[in-house]
Amino acid sequence: MKTFAALIRRYVLATAAIVLLVGGLLVGQIFYVGFKSNAVDATGYRVGALADALKQTETGLQWGREHTPAEWMQGYAWAMVLDDNGNVIWQQDLPQKLNHRYTASEVAVFSHWYLADYPVQCWAADYGLFVVAEPVGTCWKYNIDMKQKMIMMLAKSIQPTMVELLLVVLGCCLFFSWRGSKSLQTVTAGLDTLAQGGTVSLPAAGFAGELAQKLNETSEQLRRRNEIIARRDTARTEWIAGVSHDIRTPLALILGWAEQLQRDATLPAAARQKAGGICTQCEKIRSLIEDLNLTSKLQYGAQPLRRRSTQAGPFLRRVVAAFCENPLAARCTLDCSITPAVETAILHADAALLTRALENVLQNAVRHNAGPITLAFHADADETTLHLTIQDDGTGYPQSVLAVLNGEPEGENAPHILGLHVVEQIINTHGGSVQFVNRDPHGAKVMMQLPLAKDENEK
Repeated sequence: MKTFAALIRRYVLATAAIVLLVGGLLVGQIFYVGFKSNAVDATGYRVGALADALKQTETGLQWGREHTPAEWMQGYAWAMVLDDNGNVIWQQDLPQKLNHRYTASEVAVFSHWYLADYPVQCWAADYGLFVVAEPVGTCWKYNIDMKQKMIMMLAKSIQPTMVELLLVVLGCCLFFSWRGSKSLQTVTAGLDTLAQGGTVSLPAAGFAGELAQKLNETSEQLRRRNEIIARRDTARTEWIAGVSHDIRTPLALILGWAEQLQRDATLPAAARQKAGGICTQCEKIRSLIEDLNLTSKLQYGAQPLRRRSTQAGPFLRRVVAAFCENPLAARCTLDCSITPAVETAILHADAALLTRALENVLQNAVRHNAGPITLAFHADADETTLHLTIQDDGTGYPQSVLAVLNGEPEGENAPHILGLHVVEQIINTHGGSVQFVNRDPHGAKVMMQLPLAKDENEK
């Protein structure tokens, strides 16, 4: 809601600023027009100045000698002077059709309006009524009468009226902003639902109707895509499970027969050695099948985590002891170091999955090194985290393997890292992290961090 409050505040302030700006521009325009009007009027003499410049002489009325008649008449079409009886006693450029006697009613009419479409102005002087006309179409005249009481009321009501108008504008802004914010709030809720993987069906009307319609279309497309992905993932998982199940039976038979041949003393030594090789490869295939099933289940959340409170020290010693009983242990020397802090540390984890991850790391180190190696298993703990390090002095990881483990995209000839990938998945599922690096000058190193139980409920 803070976002919508900020939106309304900005919208209202922007609208108020626009209203003030428009009002300021209108006032400025009025002053500008008035200034330009005064500038235009300044190009010629005003009617009072013209009337005063006309002097009575022995030969009649004449302009002052400081200017010529054309200069006095600059900006005007013609001028005349009427006596008290309406007769023309002087004129300057007066059209012949207008050179006649005028009645009092005619004088009253043209003094307020026009004379033969000429906008005229009058000035009462001692010598008579001075009348000057501007060219046709250059001036607009309209008579406006207003009571003084009305003018005073208008003057007093200007400020309250402006305040009321501003309040109305602000009220409209608030109302439309509120309506817009309600529509946007609905859209935002729809976006949150989409972000969480849900579907939406928003009303496509109002201020954000078009945006809501687009969200509905996007939601429908995501729903269809998710259905396709779910069906594909289900088919993949079921196919892997089915193939794994179908392989187990013939693999068990091959392994059983190979073990019988390996123990058959009547066979030549070379044949028994080949049977032992068959057993080894069958064990690898069985391990690969188990890893494939496990990684598929972990990837799609089909493998349930059976978390239990487990003492880290005894658990790790059991894992190391089980590895020492494995035939692969004969090809390595194992150095196990567990600090006292690990003895009291409590893991809230699936012991079976963690055992599988640690076995994969230990067995991987032995399988991928031809000669005997030295394995170092070290465990330490602080208040919140269990730190495990497994390293060897073998040949280390190939650079292509490290590149894939560090998140680089796999190419067409991607290396086989299924066992290590299972390790990553298991550790990450428990909220931990794992790093695979090479030692200097040679050897591989795996560093794992696992969170310890936080409270008594987990312990």
